[in-house]
Amino acid sequence: YRLRQIQMQEDRINEEIMKEREQEIQHIHKSMYQVNEIYKDLAHLVDTQQEGIDQVETQMEGAKENTKEGLKHIEKANESQKEGQCVIS
Repeated sequence: YRLRQIQMQEDRINEEIMKEREQEIQHIHKSMYQVNEIYKDLAHLVDTQQEGIDQVETQMEGAKENTKEGLKHIEKANESQKEGQCVIS
């Protein structure tokens, strides 16, 4: 009889251990899912920001070209002023 009681107690303990492990596994699974969602959100943010960065880069290139053109006009006007000519372009 005593041996049977010990066996039943061991069975209950083992069952509790199994339940705890199952709960821990479920918790880990849920945490991994949440981390995965965070990575997806971050990837979306990076993509969105990259589009903005690309637009800024394009606008900077345009500004650089416009500045070069403006400098040419200023240099031309400066030279014309030195020669006494009035240049409007």
